Amino acid sequence: MSTASSTKHTSSIKIYFTTVVRAAPQEQGGEIVRVDWQSKTVEARQSIYPTNPDITDPNPRGNTRGGRGIEFVEDEVIVASYHTLKIYDRQLLHRRDISNPLLVGLHETFSNGDGRVWAASTAIDAVLGINVRENNIFQQYWPRELPSFQQELGLTPLEIDKQADNRLRFLEKRHITHPSHLHLNAIALFGGKLFGLFNSFSVIANLDDGEIVIRDKSLRHPHNLHIEDDGTAIVNNTFGRAIHIYNLHTKELVRKIDLTRFALVRRLLIRDQLNYLARGFLKKFFAPQINAPRPAYLRGLDKFGDSLYVGISPATILCIDIKRGELVDYFSYSADVNACIHGLKVVAE
Repeated sequence: MSTASSTKHTSSIKIYFTTVVRAAPQEQGGEIVRVDWQSKTVEARQSIYPTNPDITDPNPRGNTRGGRGIEFVEDEVIVASYHTLKIYDRQLLHRRDISNPLLVGLHETFSNGDGRVWAASTAIDAVLGINVRENNIFQQYWPRELPSFQQELGLTPLEIDKQADNRLRFLEKRHITHPSHLHLNAIALFGGKLFGLFNSFSVIANLDDGEIVIRDKSLRHPHNLHIEDDGTAIVNNTFGRAIHIYNLHTKELVRKIDLTRFALVRRLLIRDQLNYLARGFLKKFFAPQINAPRPAYLRGLDKFGDSLYVGISPATILCIDIKRGELVDYFSYSADVNACIHGLKVVAE
């Protein structure tokens, strides 16, 4: 099932990643996987699909399928599914679940390891801070309700009953196409402030101060947000097939790594691009229900030392030397272009 290059590593690096399989049945819609990076051996994996409540998904794409963001709290692995934080041990044996009526369409998560996890509740443009030890929400962000964002981006607040169970209320596409929908899909802490990624507006925003820090129209459907201690922000340009690196202090794009420079990525594009274009044409003009998976679709990002680990479709993880901007290693989990990496974390064990 897997192929890999032969690059050697001196430390024991483990990769935890989630997948989403577009158009698959719910029970086959994705996994959480643990891989030993040096041997490229799959050491553990578990299927992930929404339960309690179960979901009948009207969207044939990813939507409610598979796993999303991954974080670690002590010896536990916290994995987001559509409406639940699923908690495993390091061998991916399931321990318990945490859910809440406002966990809706979860994407990426963030934790500094102290028992608190922030989750991007993307379907409702919110961020929820969750204490996973006490199973309660300690913080909420609703950026569409902030006057500064409303004025600068032309937003209106989301119509939502925050006291109701919203986990099955935002499955249709109409809320995604609303002009105020941020598609807030990633968060990170920097300087004691929480930052969020507004996919629909190509924006990195300081959620605590209500400030737009980066707005870059060349950042096409961005996903994932990693911020270094020095204010370097790294983002996946999903449709542009590139990694953008920003300086949050100067608010400038300082570097871009184009993944199509790599022969491996070009081979994936050559193999799958014609099928994508043909299916996309049919979907647009004749059969909107057709699934048209995009090859080399960027999802998943983590930094370990001087290496960036980036997920693309079909489910493959690239290891890039960030200083040289060169591909130095990779792991291919699936040849199915419907299978996408979503969450990705790198640890030494």
